[in-house]
Amino acid sequence: MKKIGFTLFILLAFGAISKAQILDEIIGVVADRVILRSDIEIANEQISKQTGKESDSIRCDVFKQKLVENLMIIKALVDSLPVNEERIDAEIEERIRYFTKQYGGEKALEEIAGKSIQEIKAAQRENIKNSQLIQDIQGKIVKDVKVNPTDIKNYFNAISKDSLPYYSAEVELAQLVIEPKISAASKEAAYEKIAELRKRIVEGGEKLSTLAVIYSDDKASASNGGELGYFGRGMMVPEFEAAAFKLKPDSVSKIVETTFGYHLIQPIQRKGEEVNARHILIMPKTYSSDLELAKSKIDSILQLIKMDSISFENAVKKFSDDQETKATGGFIGSGGMGNTRVPVDELDKAVYLGISNMKPGDISEPELIYLPGPEKKKAWRVFYLKSEMPPHIANLKDDYQKFQQLAFRKKQNTVLNKWIDHNRKQFYIQINGPYATCPDIAGWITNENKK
Repeated sequence: MKKIGFTLFILLAFGAISKAQILDEIIGVVADRVILRSDIEIANEQISKQTGKESDSIRCDVFKQKLVENLMIIKALVDSLPVNEERIDAEIEERIRYFTKQYGGEKALEEIAGKSIQEIKAAQRENIKNSQLIQDIQGKIVKDVKVNPTDIKNYFNAISKDSLPYYSAEVELAQLVIEPKISAASKEAAYEKIAELRKRIVEGGEKLSTLAVIYSDDKASASNGGELGYFGRGMMVPEFEAAAFKLKPDSVSKIVETTFGYHLIQPIQRKGEEVNARHILIMPKTYSSDLELAKSKIDSILQLIKMDSISFENAVKKFSDDQETKATGGFIGSGGMGNTRVPVDELDKAVYLGISNMKPGDISEPELIYLPGPEKKKAWRVFYLKSEMPPHIANLKDDYQKFQQLAFRKKQNTVLNKWIDHNRKQFYIQINGPYATCPDIAGWITNENKK
């Protein structure tokens, strides 16, 4: 069963296309829930924009998905599945933050949606509640699904040899990253510098905007006098946000410490749940001695690995500062269910070049890199090439984990479809117009309503 993507769901919910633009009619009913023609046309238009294709088969896929979603919602309500209001509130805020950022502020979002922020939130609540019910009941349906080696073997054997996929070259590649720790002396120097700047503003009458241009380490905003533009709650780190929303316009905050460094914040204007502010950021500097200490640390860890005192994976879990790969033992592109391979053509070009001369089992020499992000922090990194897999036609020995995932998904879909077939017979279902002729739809129509 095809699914409408998250972005499409959001676009529909925010009214990126108005239902008023489409001549509406009821085309389906599941118990007391109706499916409108506009629901299908809006989804079809968005999918066609994304894929460049438009067809009646897409409409049929969307319509069938709507039938399934409404069936799940009805069954969840009948079974009295609990609704987590806090989770709904958090999801609403996350979506508002995302689209506020995408469209350039609350005002722009309100203009596009034709609604106030509060109206958008109210309209979203029912959609998010339904989405939560669908997600929860799906989880309940497939929670006991498991696959064993026989399931995986049978799945593989059911594929004709001519249909087996061809896999490009893959590697099992892990990384260990050690960031230099900011010294107490560096933090003290940064604090003294921003304290002096605050004194020049509060006691000396100098403008924060002028000093931001000269001294701020946030170069993106410094050129604009430290002005950040409007932002809503959740778009900044908590300490910064708390100060920005608490202060009155044109007042200057006390020194605010965040993970980025030390800030002075001056709100310019507040509109509803958005505030425009300027700031000065002073970041503690990484001294050469800090980098040397980090290098010594990674060298010591590598020595333990070479002495077999600890495995590379366990060393990553214990010492690495890269939170994205730490839990997986440093493996890049872990696919779940133990699959730690990544296609070579999906690797970053610099990473690929860095491991091009390595052999399985090799560990690279420590390399000083810049971490992603505007702060351009430095860190030491080493790679461990665990294995290589040349391009090949899929086989069960080399690609067991892939087929384990595929067999697992198939079993989940089988269980889900059985649930749908059983439960759709428990409720009144009516399908009107041309959608009654869609493939796989005939079984949804209750006998007394077939035309």
